[in-house]
Amino acid sequence: MLSQAWQESMTGRFAAALARSGRHSAFLRWVAGTARYSRQDAVRNSLTAKLLAIIAGFLALPLQRAGEAIRRGLPGSFLSNIKIHPALGGSIVWRNLAGIRAESLLWPAFSYIIVDYVLRRSPATAFWAGNWDELLLVLTFLAWPVQMALRGKLTYRLTPLDLPILLYIAVALFLFLVRSPQPDIAVEGLRVYIEYIFWYFAASNLLLHKRQVRALVNWLVILGALVGLHGVYQYIIGVQIPSTWLDATESGVRTRVFSIVGSPNVLGSFLVLVIPVTVSQFLTARGKLQKYLYLLCLAPMAMSLIFTYSRGAWLALACAFVVYGLIFNWRILLALAAAAYAAPKLLPGISSRIGYMLSPAYLLSSARAGRLARWNMAMNKIMNYPLTGEGFGRFGGAVAARHIPGSVYVDNFYLKTAAESGLIGLAALVLLFLGGLRCALNSYRRLTDPYLKGLAGGLIAGLLGVLLHNVVENIFEVPMMSTYFWLLLGMAAVLPCLEGQESPPLD
Repeated sequence: MLSQAWQESMTGRFAAALARSGRHSAFLRWVAGTARYSRQDAVRNSLTAKLLAIIAGFLALPLQRAGEAIRRGLPGSFLSNIKIHPALGGSIVWRNLAGIRAESLLWPAFSYIIVDYVLRRSPATAFWAGNWDELLLVLTFLAWPVQMALRGKLTYRLTPLDLPILLYIAVALFLFLVRSPQPDIAVEGLRVYIEYIFWYFAASNLLLHKRQVRALVNWLVILGALVGLHGVYQYIIGVQIPSTWLDATESGVRTRVFSIVGSPNVLGSFLVLVIPVTVSQFLTARGKLQKYLYLLCLAPMAMSLIFTYSRGAWLALACAFVVYGLIFNWRILLALAAAAYAAPKLLPGISSRIGYMLSPAYLLSSARAGRLARWNMAMNKIMNYPLTGEGFGRFGGAVAARHIPGSVYVDNFYLKTAAESGLIGLAALVLLFLGGLRCALNSYRRLTDPYLKGLAGGLIAGLLGVLLHNVVENIFEVPMMSTYFWLLLGMAAVLPCLEGQESPPLD
């Protein structure tokens, strides 16, 4: 009855008219292409794609021949001459080791938040804590072509975002060459922008079937629930926090949770990414038991997000759910409105945080020594070097805080980018992110499988939320968040390729 009332109301009819006009608009055709000739097909059939395929085939020819020799057991083949003891060859351990594939390396990547925390907890693993993610990335890109050679299937899955990524990397390298007053700092600063992008290629090529995607997504949901539970626990015990995390004039807020992440704002951004994905699993779950389990996981995540008292994360998630509701299910908008109405009444601290943000006292404090003051510093840096910036790693982020005396976090990743790499670097980064959203929307439009389509909507909402949160935070300075962002964007890009691939394909 509620659905019928909405559809017959003036507001409902107006929203339906907007949706119909949007579906037939020139903008949507530009974003997603036409049904007859999609953007995906345009990229695949382009001259650039064909040239890249020829180059890749030429470079991979020796590897392919080596793989064929290994499979045929030709004399001199290293693997074919390895003699395994029958007892070892038939053991469970050996069979499990032999069954490890390159795509299995996506599991530790999706487990980033817990793996990184465990390694950092012990002095014995301190070295690995700072290097394990780079080693995992290198191992992935070494194992991937070797595995393809052994299978005799040298393939590469081209996506519409591949060329924009390569162009962005080219622009970043150009800026590095023309503006690096201190090369060692510039290399470290450049790594923030380039290194984690390569997880996109890993996800877009190592996700092979629907069951694999479902398992990885469910694991990410479980991790989000565990992290959320720890945050709720911190709120219950009233965990101590630095005095700088709250203004002295704020009332009704006794603590801010950070779980195993170490920062309320980073925890909030992680939950902004995972909560829409969890909602997509709930909406597409088939049985009541599955729905209850996803609700059980969603509850601590939502509570922990509230207890971060991260206003930027709240607003980013709200905008993300507005987009999700518009493209997938309008009932999400009703749930969002109900939550926005009820939450401040149940938790006065929410009203306190939002109200203080809108007060003249906050604006004066922020302009004097807060976020607005740091934004003004960034604008001054941009005015000094408008095109190429001051150089990577020289302002507004973790690298500058370590190496440049007096440097502070600018709390706006886009202003930081403009200050370090100029308007050229900012334009290239923004175009890359817009291309990523466009690629994900194109995937959403092409999908017909209800589960994958719902997941694509949740991924778009979560990715958009993180991009919006970067307006008030340096979220992409955190390796964990950059890794998850590019992994999930790669997943969103290839979902149409996985329709009908329920189980692992035969080698």
